[in-house]
Amino acid sequence: MFGILAPCRHTLDADLADQWRAHLCGLCLSLRDNHGQATRLTTNTDAVMVSVLLAAQRAESPVSARAGRCPLRGMQSADVVVAEDPGIRLATTASLTLAAGKAYDTVAEQKSGLAAPSRSRRMIARHLGGRLRAGAAADTTVADVLGVDGILLRLSRQHVVETQSAGLDELTRASAEAAAAVFASAADLAGADQNRNTLAAMGFDFGRVAHLINAIDDLDDDRRSGSFNPLDATGTTVAAALADCRRLVSAIRRRYDTLALHDDRLLRAVLLDGLTHAVSRRTPNHGRCGGHRTQARQPVIWPGQRPPDFPTNWPYPPPFQPNRRLHQRLLRFAGVACTGRACCADHWNHCSDKWKSPVCDANTCDNCDDCCDCCDCFN
Repeated sequence: MFGILAPCRHTLDADLADQWRAHLCGLCLSLRDNHGQATRLTTNTDAVMVSVLLAAQRAESPVSARAGRCPLRGMQSADVVVAEDPGIRLATTASLTLAAGKAYDTVAEQKSGLAAPSRSRRMIARHLGGRLRAGAAADTTVADVLGVDGILLRLSRQHVVETQSAGLDELTRASAEAAAAVFASAADLAGADQNRNTLAAMGFDFGRVAHLINAIDDLDDDRRSGSFNPLDATGTTVAAALADCRRLVSAIRRRYDTLALHDDRLLRAVLLDGLTHAVSRRTPNHGRCGGHRTQARQPVIWPGQRPPDFPTNWPYPPPFQPNRRLHQRLLRFAGVACTGRACCADHWNHCSDKWKSPVCDANTCDNCDDCCDCCDCFN
C-alpha cells in the first residue's frame, strides 16, 4: 500500500477507526469493481485522506454499504463508503493517476540513465502506464475536474528536470503541483468554493513533503543502485530535508485552521497528526505516539534470541527480514491470501507481519469464496 500517511491507532478512537476503514476499504473495492483486481495494488493512503477531506467539507455523511468478509479484517464484514460517493470517486481517480505517473517516470528514468537499467522493469512499467492512465480517465467527470492529463504531463517531464542542474524546490515542483490539483478538486467536488485556494496551497506543501519523505526513504536503495535521488543531487542532508518537512507541515496546520469544515475529527487525525507522525518517525531518536522511538537505522536481520516484546506463541525467527518494503511483501501475501491458506491454516500475514490463526474451520467455513477480498491492514 502506497502513501506517506499511516494514521496511528493512538490518535483514532473506535468510531474514527471505523470511519477510516470505511474510506480505505471503499477505495480498495472501488478499484476492484471498476478497474479490476490488479488495480487494488495502487491503493494509496494519501488518496484515502482525500476522500476524507472531501467528506469533511460536506454536511451529509458519506453513504455506506455492507461489504463482504476480508482476511485483513479477520474475515469480518464491514461498512464501507460506496464507490459512487464523490470522495471515493476522487480517491480512485487520484490513485490511478499517481500510479500512472510513477509508471511513466520509471520508463523515463530508465531511458535517461537516471536509474539502474532493467529491461523487464521498463517494459512492465510502459504497459502498466497506459492501462492506469486509461483507468484514471474513465470517470470523465472527476477526471476533468482533477485535470488528469495536466497532472500526467507535469509528472512526465520530471526526468527532464532531474537531468538538469536543478534545486530542490524545482525538483519537487511537479509533485507539489499534482497534489495541489488533487486538494483543490476536493473543494470543487464538495461544492466548497471558499476552500479551494487554501486547499491548493496546502496540497502544494503536501506534495513537497511527500516527495522529500520518499527521497529519504529511497536514499539508501538509490545509492546502492546508482539511481537519481534529489537529496544527493542537491547536496541536501536528511536532517535538512526533515527540517524543511517540519516547516511545510507547520504551514499546512496554519492554513487548515482557516478551512470551512463540518465534522473534521477524522481529517485532523489523518492529515495533521498523520503528517507529524510521518516526519517524526523518520527523525532519529525522536519519540512520537505512545512513547515509540525511531532509530536512524532499522535492523535488517532478526536477533539470535527472541526479543522480549516478540509474542511467545509466534514462530521465531520469522521467514522474512524485519522492516520489509512493500514490494517485498506483495507476492508472499498474495500466495497466502489468494490460495486459501489464510482460511485453513496458521499463517503469517505478510501485510501486517503478524502470525494469524485460520480464519475459518470446518464449522464456520461457509461462503469462503472471498478469501482474496482484502483491503486493509487494520487487524
